[in-house]
Amino acid sequence: MKKVLMVLGVVFLVLVVGFIGLLIWAQRSGATHQAAFFQAVESGDPRQVTALFHPALKEEVDEPVLAAWMKAVQANLGAFKGLSKTNFNTSSKYENGAWITESKGKVEFEKGEADAELVFRDNQVVKFHVQSDKIPADWFRGPASTDLYRERGKEFLSRFLNSQADEAYGMMHEGLKKNVSLDKFKAMIAQITEKAGKLKSITYDSEKLEPGENITLRVFYKIDCEKAPMVGNAKFEFVGLKGHLLGFNVSEP
Repeated sequence: MKKVLMVLGVVFLVLVVGFIGLLIWAQRSGATHQAAFFQAVESGDPRQVTALFHPALKEEVDEPVLAAWMKAVQANLGAFKGLSKTNFNTSSKYENGAWITESKGKVEFEKGEADAELVFRDNQVVKFHVQSDKIPADWFRGPASTDLYRERGKEFLSRFLNSQADEAYGMMHEGLKKNVSLDKFKAMIAQITEKAGKLKSITYDSEKLEPGENITLRVFYKIDCEKAPMVGNAKFEFVGLKGHLLGFNVSEP
C-alpha cells in the first residue's frame, strides 16, 4: 500500500509540475505576442499589424482606419515601453484543434499606460482591445487614406452597371440590405442599365467627409456609358475599424 501511495504521490507531483510549466509557458507566450503586437503598432505601418491577424479579423479591419488609430496611439501615448510586470495575466486552452491564448493587463508607454486585451488563435490575433484615458473618444477624424474606398466604390458601381447583381449586393453592409432586397436591387440595375446602356468607364470625381455619430465618406464618380452619361456615388460609414458600404446612387447628371 505504501508503494502504491508513493507512486500516486509521484504522479500527482508530475501533474503539478506539468501544470505549473503550462502556466509559465502560457504567460511567456502571451507576453511575447503582446510585445510583438505593440511593436508593430509603434512601427506606424498598418501592414505589420495586419500581418499578425487571423484572416477572419483582417476582414473586419481596414488598413487606412487602422493607420489612423495607430497614429492616435503614437500621438497620445508615445513610444511603447513594455508590459507591466505586476498587472498582466495570460490564460491558454486547447479548443477545436487550436491553442486559444488570452492575455490582458497594463501596457506601459512613454506618456502613460493602457489596458490591453488580446486573444490569439495559435499565433494569430483574433481580437484586440486597447483602452486608455490618454486617447480621446473622438480620435477618429477620417481614414489615413481614402484610396481604398475610391477603389471599393468604383468596384461596386462597375459590378452594378455590368449587371453583376449578386457580386455587387455582396459588397453591401447588412444594414443597407435590410432596406434594399436583392430583387429590388436587381430591378434597380435593370432600370439604370436600360437607360444608360453598356458601361464604358468610371472616373473618380471628388469626395466628402461628413461628421455624425459615425463619420461617413461619400465618394463621387463620373460614369461614361454607351447611351447616356451618368454620375454615381458610394457612401461608406465608419464603425469600429472598418468603412462599410451603406449607401449609393446612380443617376443622370
